[in-house]
Amino acid sequence: MRPSSAPVRIGIVAWNALPCIVPYESSSTKVYYGQTFGGMETAMWTLAQSLAKDASNDVTCFVAAPSHRNGNTPWPTKVNNVRLKIHVDRFRQLRHEVGECIDVEAKRLKRLSPNLLWQIPVLGITRPFRMRDPVDCQPDPQLANYPVDVWITFGVNSASSRVVATAASKNAPSFLCIQSNAGLEERLATKEDYRNECGESAESRRFALLQCDQVVAQSQWQLVRLKNLFRRDGLLARNPIKRSQWLPPYSTPALPPLDQPFDVLWIGRYDDFHKRPSLMLQAAKELPNVSIKMIANPFDATVESRIRNEAPSNVELIDRVPFEQMPSVFGAAKLFVSTGSLKHEGFPNVLLQSAASHTPIVSMSDHDEFLSRSGAGVACEESVDRLVAAIQQQLTTPSIDWVSVDAYLDQYHSVDNITRQFTQWIHDAIAGEA
Repeated sequence: MRPSSAPVRIGIVAWNALPCIVPYESSSTKVYYGQTFGGMETAMWTLAQSLAKDASNDVTCFVAAPSHRNGNTPWPTKVNNVRLKIHVDRFRQLRHEVGECIDVEAKRLKRLSPNLLWQIPVLGITRPFRMRDPVDCQPDPQLANYPVDVWITFGVNSASSRVVATAASKNAPSFLCIQSNAGLEERLATKEDYRNECGESAESRRFALLQCDQVVAQSQWQLVRLKNLFRRDGLLARNPIKRSQWLPPYSTPALPPLDQPFDVLWIGRYDDFHKRPSLMLQAAKELPNVSIKMIANPFDATVESRIRNEAPSNVELIDRVPFEQMPSVFGAAKLFVSTGSLKHEGFPNVLLQSAASHTPIVSMSDHDEFLSRSGAGVACEESVDRLVAAIQQQLTTPSIDWVSVDAYLDQYHSVDNITRQFTQWIHDAIAGEA
């Protein structure tokens, strides 16, 4: 039993977050699955570091890695007062590549790759020696043996279902932080059995959302949706940011080709439903004299191939940028463009990063009414024509009141305020459990 005076042991699970915590050392120019990160991971790491600054919290992050070493260096066991528990899965990348080609559950081939000729035999030969996959909606063996007082998980997904089940098996409270509006989609409120675009089962997602002790929403829309559709009350914690980290002087300069000023920055992944890079390409073709840098993470190999083939000459595709370089990347850009879908985005962390960097925003949609409230940019109501016009206007005559934007961020997205509130929720949950 934890002494009442001891720090609360907080377990934060975000398996894909290691690349935004520790830069990967790699001699390969190819970016592999598990070597990139997105808004969910950066939001998690921001919260984890801030929670760890409070002496009443003892924070551990559970992450995954493809090997026991980062190049020639062992992975650290602690970063910024946050303990790292690293689960090593040597076959993670290989299994992801096979999964992109074969739908195992439906027993069908999604696309043909010559690599399957060696990948499938390797997975078959090594299967008896590999740890079995954790079962959705059941305690995760990778987490079960750690002394944790409260668990925090990110996203309405199968991994979260296992975190929630682990917490329940230990009589520990669990917090689920919603990251995507798709985590509250209407079909999920039915009993329908289906899989979403990421292959996540409805059963596991429902379990995570409905069986966790507390749901934490990113936006007022999510909070209302949770109540109306799922009959659950939630907590509101808007994504946190520390503004000072996103303004010059930058601690880590960007490397070429992002070290010199350019017009438009786009950040996302290769997909057709969430980040939608094809919409950026449509706009780019109408703006041949505008220089555009697209940092795109791997996701759908078919979409990636199409984007690479169709990208006009004014677009440069960039595979990966270390997280510590991102403030200077935003600083080099004259404009940030978001083409994320309202259906799938929760609140894109890149909007905060752009606003904190004093880089004007042009977005296909206004997520959580952030642009209209903060004044950090322009929303285009899902119109590519308006997107093109807004990019031209903001590049020639930007009209942002950055003093007002800073004040808005300090009021609604201050990392210190949000962490203080989160710490109170955690300690209240522990007290209620006792």
